[in-house]
Amino acid sequence: MRFLRAAVAEVIGLFVGDWAQTGVSVGILGIGWFVLSRIHVAGIAFLIAIALAAQIVYATTLEARERAGRS
Repeated sequence: MRFLRAAVAEVIGLFVGDWAQTGVSVGILGIGWFVLSRIHVAGIAFLIAIALAAQIVYATTLEARERAGRS
């Protein structure tokens, strides 16, 4: 049972490791949706995708640094 709990906690941690980073991702998506609904330019969707990718890279590097500091 401990293994199952640990596995579930790890999977949830992959998606919601830090609520602040999750909020930033949701914020980027919300702003992107708002902008795309007002301005119909294909290039903006590309910028939103780049912003999300940069945020994911930043969050992952931050998480790796925190884990390295703990060990």
